[in-house]
Amino acid sequence: MNMNLTRRNFVKLGGVAMGAAALGSGLLSGCSSQATNAGGGSGSSEGGKAGNHVVLGYWGGTCEAPIYIGLEKGYFKDAGLDPEPLLITSDVTALMANDKLDCFELTPDKFKPMEQGLELAIIDSLHVGCIQGAASAASGIKTVEDLEGKKVAAAMGSIPQIQIASQMVLAGKDPGKVEWLTYPAAQLEQAMNAGEVDAFAQYDPWADIAVANGATKFFSNTFDEGLKDYLCCFVGMSTKTLKARPEIGPKLSEGFAKAADFLNSNPEEAAEIIVEAGYVPVNTDAGFTKDIMLEEIKAYRWSSGDRQLIDDSFHEIWMQINRAGAMEDAPTDPAELSKYIDETLYSKMVSYQGK
Repeated sequence: MNMNLTRRNFVKLGGVAMGAAALGSGLLSGCSSQATNAGGGSGSSEGGKAGNHVVLGYWGGTCEAPIYIGLEKGYFKDAGLDPEPLLITSDVTALMANDKLDCFELTPDKFKPMEQGLELAIIDSLHVGCIQGAASAASGIKTVEDLEGKKVAAAMGSIPQIQIASQMVLAGKDPGKVEWLTYPAAQLEQAMNAGEVDAFAQYDPWADIAVANGATKFFSNTFDEGLKDYLCCFVGMSTKTLKARPEIGPKLSEGFAKAADFLNSNPEEAAEIIVEAGYVPVNTDAGFTKDIMLEEIKAYRWSSGDRQLIDDSFHEIWMQINRAGAMEDAPTDPAELSKYIDETLYSKMVSYQGK
């Protein structure tokens, strides 16, 4: 899909694409989605789950490490849960509706669908960072300020594109002067090397792989000022599960808190555990290695139980969406906009379960 957009069309299409794309594909929600979209896995039995049985979904990316560590170290069991891992290979909306998925990593690609009524809640913080961008050395691109007039692969309305557009607006640049293109994640580096695009942005590890092969990192919400202090990802929970079994939420947060502490203190051991258990595919044809994964584990700030960070990040992400022109009905008055985000959207989308 090739969209050489004016600013007006960028504003109009950004919100539509963000909502439709995130609703239509569960794989948009996973940082570094590497699972093959082969259909739904078997979660729990039909008719709901009894007791403390909880299905924890994952796509297979580094940024879902708290799920893997919580399972392998027994932190969710210690919290009183009966956890079941599920490799997500289909739309999370359908899985949640059918009681086959209770909890997973929630990225901001789900914010617009949640605003529109998706039965999903933010229950805790997960980590800072995991979206980055790579540019060809020949392009001359060093930062987002260099993107006007360039071809950039970042799915229209996705959070990688929204954040880049927001950063451009803050720098006085026009994201409507970027030629945005969409490619499958695994083809991004190939398209850049072939000269079809000058740069791309995606959830890890795609930019990290390209940079290891000689590309320039021009954008990172893991390291860039104005982005690195805000959450990239949250703990998401089906509101259907939360309403039916409210005791599950605090137990999940307890397990995630222990997993975050372990990841921050023991990144090397965590990497070993994750690779041994087979959650994240390494040494593949894509070029993803254990060393890259370990550097990602070290780079992210793993967080659980930080309500202030959740509140600040929630507000800032919606401001990014607004700057990019993807909040179609947002109030134009700054005070009213803040009230809409911090009260109306927050009460609809956040149900904090941490201590």
